[in-house]
Amino acid sequence: MVSDSIYRALQGLSRRETILCKQGSRLPKHLEFKLYAFYLSLILFAIIIAFIWQLTRLETFKITSLILLLSGYFGIIAHPALLFIVRSKEISKHFKNPFNIIYANAQETEGIDKRYINYLATKRPEQLELVLLEVKAQKHIFEQKTALLVGSIERIGFAPGILALLISLDKLSEIELDWVLSIAYIIPIIYFFGAFSRLLASKVARHITILELALSNQKAKVGS
Repeated sequence: MVSDSIYRALQGLSRRETILCKQGSRLPKHLEFKLYAFYLSLILFAIIIAFIWQLTRLETFKITSLILLLSGYFGIIAHPALLFIVRSKEISKHFKNPFNIIYANAQETEGIDKRYINYLATKRPEQLELVLLEVKAQKHIFEQKTALLVGSIERIGFAPGILALLISLDKLSEIELDWVLSIAYIIPIIYFFGAFSRLLASKVARHITILELALSNQKAKVGS
């Protein structure tokens, strides 16, 4: 297809953005992402062990599952404080001018964006318009599917899960995997999925803007 090169360019831009994000992180080995992955792993293991608990009815699996679930929730809640401690120097440095981080990141991505915009501007307008149409359509479909699955969980956060967990822990010896406790297990998974989907949608929105700018530059060259 004649538009394959445009899609490959967008894929390359996405990879470069990921690399730049990792290089720009001042946390050791991208600690922020690994922490979230660790919290999610705790909750996933808690769910798996909860199923084993239901099959075996052994108290050991019940306690283990609840400990992992509590640890996951605690990590999620304490995460901002942990990052504040780890990034204390960076926060103090930019406290007087909080826009420094935004402008510094914009300056780092400007060079990459400019190269891709110039490359895309060499393509025919009808190719760019078609790719732009398809990307916008796919973004809309993706957002609609995410909204149907996630709903309003992103707005209310982990509060329902925490409340369900506290209600279930009221009588530890009598805890069963009822619908209340199930909420405590499910809420974090849905929330993480929704947050990840929002990040993907924001990246696609940025690529749409780049396509629009390339198309605008291309038309300006033709007009001149």
